[in-house]
Amino acid sequence: MAKVLNKKYMILGIMLGVFLLIIISVSSFAIKTQMEDSDSWVIRSHENTVLLLNNGRIVEVFGDISVEDLPNEDKKHLEKGIYFLTKDEALTALEDYDG
Repeated sequence: MAKVLNKKYMILGIMLGVFLLIIISVSSFAIKTQMEDSDSWVIRSHENTVLLLNNGRIVEVFGDISVEDLPNEDKKHLEKGIYFLTKDEALTALEDYDG
C-alpha cells in the first residue's frame, strides 16, 4: 500500500513539475514577444559594431564600440539584443560599452 501511495505522489510530482515548466516557458515567450512588438529600443551587435534600433529600424550606429573587444558574456547579450523601454535607458547602457 505504501509503495502504491509513494508511486502516486511521485507521478503527481513529475506531472506538477512538467506543468510548471510549460507555464514558465509560455510566460517567457509571451513576455519576449510583447517586448519585441511594443515600442522598444534595442541595442544589438552587427558584425563588429553596435546598433541602436527602434521598432526594428536602425536609429544609430556606434562604430567606436568594437564588439570583438568585449567580454564573451556581453557579446552573447548583444547578439540576442538587449531591450529597453526608452531611448535614454538604451543610451545609458551603451555608456558602459563606450571606451
